[in-house]
Amino acid sequence: MNILERASVAIRHAPALERADWLWDRIRPAYDRMLATVARSRGLERVINGTDRFRLSAQSRGFIAEEYEPAVWGRVMREVRAGDHVVEVGASMGLYALAFAGRVRAAGHVTAFEPDPESASALEANVGVNGWRDRVTVIRAAVGQSNGPVRFAAARGLESRIETRPDGGSGVISVPMVTLDDAFAGRRIDVIKIDVEGFEQNVIQGARTVLTEERGRPRAILMEVHPFAWAETGTTSASLLGLLDQAGFRVEDMQGAPVSSISEYGHVIALRK
Repeated sequence: MNILERASVAIRHAPALERADWLWDRIRPAYDRMLATVARSRGLERVINGTDRFRLSAQSRGFIAEEYEPAVWGRVMREVRAGDHVVEVGASMGLYALAFAGRVRAAGHVTAFEPDPESASALEANVGVNGWRDRVTVIRAAVGQSNGPVRFAAARGLESRIETRPDGGSGVISVPMVTLDDAFAGRRIDVIKIDVEGFEQNVIQGARTVLTEERGRPRAILMEVHPFAWAETGTTSASLLGLLDQAGFRVEDMQGAPVSSISEYGHVIALRK
């Protein structure tokens, strides 16, 4: 955080003012305008988990936490090297994508897929404020097992997802969907990160060639898994783990223990055998 933000947080949580919500409500509009002005040209610096430094645009200034999923962050970052091509499926506003971009350096590249218009806009702004448009490609599309338009529940922040229910309600839009096989035919991918709210298996099904071609297949796939949402996608623990095993990957948890079954929300990492 910059000096203005640090000072504001310190004042807001000072014992004498901690319950003064009325005061904070009055000064917040002016504070937000001032912070937006500061962020407009160079962005706001963040150092996530003490390891990855980048800037966030004025559009993302509400994100002030500098500790974010530390165990997951540390595990996936261990797999990223200078010169890598990293693919992120479900990049949201880009915290991971920005950290990847800093680590792959000028010789590497990051491809970030994000179908939610609001999140994709924030992601593009964050890439721009860091001067990394030559290093990060943002693709406004969902990723799955086939190509074509798909219904998508947008404007739900971290819970934006492909919509399978006919009564999905407001905020459902049509977005393009692509497969990793078609998007990266003949290209090397070193690391993949997937966060798709229950559609993990669909992404893997559309990446069979990418995952099995000996030349250029990824060495690691980090997945956020959502077993509570698998029923509507026809996914089971056995089917997902079976696909990864057939593609030549072993699956571990964040502590390095082998995973033989997935029954709870969390993260796993699939490593090339």
